[in-house]
Amino acid sequence: MTKKPANVATVQVLAFASQLLPAIIGVGSFMLLVRVVAAEALGQYLMYMAAVVLFEMIKSGGLQSALVMRLAGVGKQQQLQILGSAYFLGAIFSVGVSLILFPLYLSGLFASQPGIMVFCGWYAVLGLITLPLHIAEAKAVAGQDLKFLLFLRLSQSANSILIACYAVWRGGNLKEFATIHLLFTLLLTIVVIAIGKTNPLHFKYRVIKEIKGILKLVRYTLATLAATNLLKSADTFLIGSMLGPRAVAAYAIPLKLTELFEIPLRSLSTTAFPQMAAANNDKNISGFKQSFVQYLSWAYLLYLPALLIAFIFAPFIVTIFGGQQYAYTAPVFRVFCLYGLLLPADRMTGLGLDALQKPDKNLAKVVIMAIVNIAADFFALQFSGRLEWVAFASVLNAATGAMVGYWFLQKTNVLLPNKIPHECVIYSTTLMKKVVQRFLPKAA
Repeated sequence: MTKKPANVATVQVLAFASQLLPAIIGVGSFMLLVRVVAAEALGQYLMYMAAVVLFEMIKSGGLQSALVMRLAGVGKQQQLQILGSAYFLGAIFSVGVSLILFPLYLSGLFASQPGIMVFCGWYAVLGLITLPLHIAEAKAVAGQDLKFLLFLRLSQSANSILIACYAVWRGGNLKEFATIHLLFTLLLTIVVIAIGKTNPLHFKYRVIKEIKGILKLVRYTLATLAATNLLKSADTFLIGSMLGPRAVAAYAIPLKLTELFEIPLRSLSTTAFPQMAAANNDKNISGFKQSFVQYLSWAYLLYLPALLIAFIFAPFIVTIFGGQQYAYTAPVFRVFCLYGLLLPADRMTGLGLDALQKPDKNLAKVVIMAIVNIAADFFALQFSGRLEWVAFASVLNAATGAMVGYWFLQKTNVLLPNKIPHECVIYSTTLMKKVVQRFLPKAA
């Protein structure tokens, strides 16, 4: 079923575009939103979206990864069985979550936390609506239908534009924003089904064999994704519960900027992961090591100058992004720049462990990171109440991820972590010399 793009360059351009363009739309929408919505309402909405993203990733992340692995290179009949089995598993999870959340909404248990309260009611419906979108996305990745993937991600990001425009027009509150989000998602799901990119009726083709096969693949991936997203949302939930929605809104400004740090890494992962996995499958240790060093070096060649500029001009960047009322969050963003410095090492070790087919080690790494992050967040909020120290918890988290990841890789006898920095320096120096010679030839 694989539909290959014309060449590697096309893959890279489309893959990068599917990450960059939605991020640009999201940043632009957020810049508009923070200027027209009161901090209290903005903080509530951000808590709602943090909960939505966490549950969506738990529901779809492991399922999508399993689908990509199962769908590649199989016949049409088996595709139907795999898709039907995925719908079956996804429906069980979605219905189960809805049956728990809706009674919680009716009970008013979270009345003091409007973001969580509205999430319980609205996600009981939203969780069912999004299942076809996740399966369509996984099918597109497996079949390398990158044009549809770009369309889907751009369409999903358009949701934030609609909410921002509504906020400019009417102001709005949490329930109105959540309703717009739900209705737009419903419309997108209908469109995706109508153009034939997925079909919930494939549910009838489910078979026990494929259900068991998907569950086996999901086991570690799902837990890893859940822990990873807990890392991302823990700050928001803890700040909201201990400092209130206004602090959530303030923290969201530098945090949203930090999300831009991840775009180059996601794009590099598109080619780094399959190359390292292929080298491991071929038992080519030197090839694995070469790919690891190469992509880690590329990441730092991109990150070091960008982070230095961001650190120096942090007040200017934060003011442009969030407005003058959030200029005081510049120190928080500077702390996040330190986090960005450790991010490539953390992410590349995770990719390396997955490529070596050690998902249990990657899960252990992420769980340790989650424990460190949540504990550091709690102590920062309890004893200082300052957002800079909450951000520093992310620095500790990334440092932990890098060190634990390197330690696990060392146990595989594939990489020697103490030599990696030296090899990255040699590779980077050689690469920069080649670039200089290519674009700045010696004078005659």
